[in-house]
Amino acid sequence: MKSLNVQAIFNSIDGEANGFYGAGELCSFIRLKQCNLKCNHCDTAYSQNAEPRNYMPLDQIVNSNLLNKVTITGGEPLLQPETADLISLLLELGHRVSVETNGSKLLPVIHSKSNPLIFSRRMYNSLRYIVDYKLPSSGMENFMKEEVFVSLANMDVIKFVIADQVDYDIAKNLVQSKKEWHTRKVFSPAFTDNTKIFTGWPRELAEKMLEDSGVLQDVQYSLQLHKVLWPEAVGSEMER
Repeated sequence: MKSLNVQAIFNSIDGEANGFYGAGELCSFIRLKQCNLKCNHCDTAYSQNAEPRNYMPLDQIVNSNLLNKVTITGGEPLLQPETADLISLLLELGHRVSVETNGSKLLPVIHSKSNPLIFSRRMYNSLRYIVDYKLPSSGMENFMKEEVFVSLANMDVIKFVIADQVDYDIAKNLVQSKKEWHTRKVFSPAFTDNTKIFTGWPRELAEKMLEDSGVLQDVQYSLQLHKVLWPEAVGSEMER
């Protein structure tokens, strides 16, 4: 039986834009271990390493009392080839699946298990990819693969985590210039001080977007609700 190296499986409030109904949905999270990037403002650094390994069979994962909405995240979930098999199993069981990935890994082809003649990453219209475009503040911008972003569909999401004016200017330029990116775009503030959620950079970013509303009117602002509700869990292995 195939297995995956799992950091945690837990239920929470979906904290941000995800390609379905946005933030606020009750959601099961499957967080996988290991990442190929090390972003400067990573808030899940504890899941960057593959060790200590915690392999779980796929049938055990899908039978973990999961909610209808499931988000597969990391780490970087597409580092493990078996993630494609997990996605297929979840779709076959009727779950709506979001996959959060970092823009450096090509998207897998998802095959149907029940009918080998049917294969598509759009099975049942229930699969969404939320792909980060890493900006300069992350230190990982050079790892972005253009072919990943071009391959996305309208139902997917490109997420820009923005930490400063340089990030903002580049993200705004990409939104304006990349006409071949046919999907939703989201601006999300990088959290550097949870005590200033409503008065610091998150608010400043929202105000900048309003000033540039003429060119950003199709961009969504996303404030990570889980960090507002459970700030004590940010950056720790206490998953909420």
